[in-house]
Amino acid sequence: MSVEKSRPRNVSLPAARLEFRVQQRRKGILEAAAEVFAEMGYEKATLEAIGEAVGLSKGSLYYYTASKEELLAGLIEMAIQQIEQWTDAELTPNSFAADHIRALVRAHLRAVSHSAAGRVLARHLDAVLRVDKSREARRRYERRWEKILEQGVTEGAFRPINVPVVMRLVLGAINSTSYWQQSGMRSGDFEQIANEAFTVLLAGIGRRAE
Repeated sequence: MSVEKSRPRNVSLPAARLEFRVQQRRKGILEAAAEVFAEMGYEKATLEAIGEAVGLSKGSLYYYTASKEELLAGLIEMAIQQIEQWTDAELTPNSFAADHIRALVRAHLRAVSHSAAGRVLARHLDAVLRVDKSREARRRYERRWEKILEQGVTEGAFRPINVPVVMRLVLGAINSTSYWQQSGMRSGDFEQIANEAFTVLLAGIGRRAE
């Protein structure tokens, strides 16, 4: 029996308030799932372990989520939304492709360095790619990268490139930095890494002067 379903029958919450409580509970469950995935690994993690982390039985947890795969998909959506928000906060309507790429690199590195959901995205990519529920969010994010790389080529800032290949190479490299923290990378180092990553990327795809 779920937490909300166990309320006394003579007590009713306004729909908006109830929905807010459910959403807050779901957010807590997602955050707990991220920690459990980080500690146990996605494959070994269980709904029982996630429920225990938030004080819910497996049965009560089903009120909020249907499966471990759904939680993973929710974390990926959360991570991508945060990356997109951080990116958009740095841009203006007149931003060039290179500005957009710099903002994306910084936001993605910030996520995998500071966000539990971002670390899940980076460290469990094999599982992420297998979960159909995360496909729409992943494809939206990948398409954003592709469109801005294409824009850079059109603007003449980037040389002609194989856009899907470059996109995957860049995201793979950025995601790998999540593991550096395990070997001593300080939490604030992502700023320096972001600058270096952008410099190397621009040197590789930028159009050279004739």
